Amino acid sequence: MLTVISEESDRLNRLVGEAAEMAQLDANKVELQMEPHPIREAVEEAMEESRQTLGRHPVELRLPTDLPPVRMDLARIKEVLVHLLENAAKYSPPEAPIHITGEVKDRMLTTSVADRGPGIDDFEQSLVFDKFYRGRNQRLRVQGTGMGLAIAKAIVEAHGGRIGVTSQLGHGSVFYFSLPVT
Repeated sequence: MLTVISEESDRLNRLVGEAAEMAQLDANKVELQMEPHPIREAVEEAMEESRQTLGRHPVELRLPTDLPPVRMDLARIKEVLVHLLENAAKYSPPEAPIHITGEVKDRMLTTSVADRGPGIDDFEQSLVFDKFYRGRNQRLRVQGTGMGLAIAKAIVEAHGGRIGVTSQLGHGSVFYFSLPVT
């Protein structure tokens, strides 16, 4: 009984924290600490923070060594990557690999996180970044607040970037975000 109470208390604290963060992002009350950083630094820190959720999922990192630095708030972009990595782990079969890639095109650095989950239909792809959206596929019963991707979107957009998803049912999803290159 105490375990259930503790877990529900943690879940409620997470929900309140994410709702407060989303309110600050919506009101443009978050001051970004913009400095040039290699995206690899944010990725490695996010992987370390997500280690428990990633569990036995191997993470295949394909970031070219010559990627230019990006002006970013390192802590916030790490947070975006944590949300993407943890979603990939939650929705993928156990031990399925997660792929992280990066490339520069048209002065934008695009970082992608690909999973082997069930995929997302076209209709839901337009909704996954909405606040509190949890998806129609209830048989997966994945825990979460429905705020992670909305927070990720707000952070990326505050950096002058964009975020999106490509997916095909039965073949997994690729979540990506692009940031201007310095």
